[in-house]
Amino acid sequence: MKLAEIRGHVTATVKHESLHGQRLLIAQPVNADGDAEGAPQVVIDPLGCAHGQRVLISSDGAEARKIVADSHSPARWFVAGIVDAERGAA
Repeated sequence: MKLAEIRGHVTATVKHESLHGQRLLIAQPVNADGDAEGAPQVVIDPLGCAHGQRVLISSDGAEARKIVADSHSPARWFVAGIVDAERGAA
């Protein structure tokens, strides 16, 4: 799992059939200070995240394929949780 920030959404005219009807977002992995760490990832969003929100993303492909209900899906990354409050925040 990685901490990430939602940076935008993905629009695709052609995609794997298992991804039809799924909300796809761009999540930028970040460190604890909020600095970008690595490349942005396209993630499945089963939770309804908003732009700029901090989230936990997971690359557990088996779990992602359960979300899309297709064992042959190329799905890999998904939003596993939304960060409600950061440690030390008032």
